[in-house]
This record gives sequence, structure tokens and C-alpha cells, in this order.
Amino acid sequence: MTRAVWDEIIRDSLEKRPNEACGLLSGRNGSAQTVWRMENTLKSPIAFAMDPKQIQQVFHKMAFRGEHLVGIYHSHPTAPPIPSPEDIAYCHYPEAAYLIVSLASPQPVLGCFRIEGAFARAYPYKVCN
Repeated sequence: MTRAVWDEIIRDSLEKRPNEACGLLSGRNGSAQTVWRMENTLKSPIAFAMDPKQIQQVFHKMAFRGEHLVGIYHSHPTAPPIPSPEDIAYCHYPEAAYLIVSLASPQPVLGCFRIEGAFARAYPYKVCN
């Protein structure tokens, strides 16, 4: 991902605190280039959900830009950056990387995972300038 994408994910997570932030990432060749901030319809500090209509609108915008879904992010305001059982259970896009921003320590910490079935495994990422 680009540094701008990283900064935007962190900014969104901090701004939405104490609730979880969430959003989609699109790009080309597996690289996140665009952040799509989404509304957390649950407005909760321990869970998130996205509006299916908003998701479809964003998918159309991605296609118009020649990009596709490469990642989904959300924050854990008080928990570590690992997928919760609910995060795993509600994974609808196994082809996407799942990024979780933990705000539990003074500096945000990012975890990145692939979720397939009932399993989440760490997935490498890098931030480029």
C-alpha cells in the first residue's frame, strides 16, 4: 500500500474512535491505492457492518477507476490487531486482505490477514512511498 493509504486508514480509525472504523481498499496488481471510508452501520466499539447499498456504489466507482477490491479494513479501538471470531465468521470476500488497526496502545498497530473459511493467517504487507 502507499503511505497515503496507510495514513488515511489510521486517520479514519482515530476519527471514528471510540467506535470501530471500516472501509474498503481498491487498487491494481494487489496494491492498495484508494481508500473508501465506509459507514459502520452498527456504530459500535466492538463490531462493524457495512451497508450493502454503499458497498455496491463503491464497487461501481472502483470499476470506473479500473481498480478492484484488494482489502477491507476496520479498527479495534481497545483490542489487538487480530481477527475476532466475528471478523472471521462474517468474512464475505476471502480474496481480499483483511487489515485491522489496533488503537489499544499509544501508536496504532496494523495487522494484515487472509481469512479462508474458519481460519485467519497473517498476510505480509508493505508500505511504500
